[in-house]
Amino acid sequence: MTDSPDDSSDATETPSDGDIDTPGGISKRTLIRLLVGFGIGIPLLVEGLTFLGLLEEQFGGGDEDSERTATATDVAESGVAVGDDLLPETDRSETLVSAVLREVDGDRWPLSLTVEVENTGDTDYEFQLLAVHLDDGRSVSGRTTTDRLAPGERRVISAEWSIPAGSTPRAVDAVALVYPDSEASETPRETGGNRTQSGDGDGSVETIERRVDLAKIPVRGG
Repeated sequence: MTDSPDDSSDATETPSDGDIDTPGGISKRTLIRLLVGFGIGIPLLVEGLTFLGLLEEQFGGGDEDSERTATATDVAESGVAVGDDLLPETDRSETLVSAVLREVDGDRWPLSLTVEVENTGDTDYEFQLLAVHLDDGRSVSGRTTTDRLAPGERRVISAEWSIPAGSTPRAVDAVALVYPDSEASETPRETGGNRTQSGDGDGSVETIERRVDLAKIPVRGG
């Protein structure tokens, strides 16, 4: 009698579809696992890189913006606020007593600065507010003066400008005129910096011009 073939031996020797090598020498099962791994891993990698980018932008990448913000804040905090002297380099008193910016309907907002000037010197004195300078680089002209004050005289002036709506005032031009005991001439001459003089010797008028930085002025409604 002829023995029949051993079915179990044939099953063992015949490789399954998952163990069949691809032309590259990798089994189909291994290839499928790799493809599944890439399919899961790549989206996770992309999400991880995106998350790291957000963290860097939030905490590490904003240095330049922070420096610009700090610079603007420093200017606002170091500017003249209500109660400060506008021209501390003079021996007179020019105190900012009020700064008001009002939000109204239309394309212009009214800005007003009120200054109390006291001539504590020995000669006549005059104080003026001229143009106001905005955060966008524009300027709005104007001129408000105390006129000539005698020694010991005090006067309050209110300068007003109409600035573009939404603008922020950053600085104002201030001018001080220190008169001599007697004016000998009206011909001005340079004395260095932003100071000029008119006349000769003791008969000169000293002019002090400054662009004064302003602290942030809150916007009021109405």
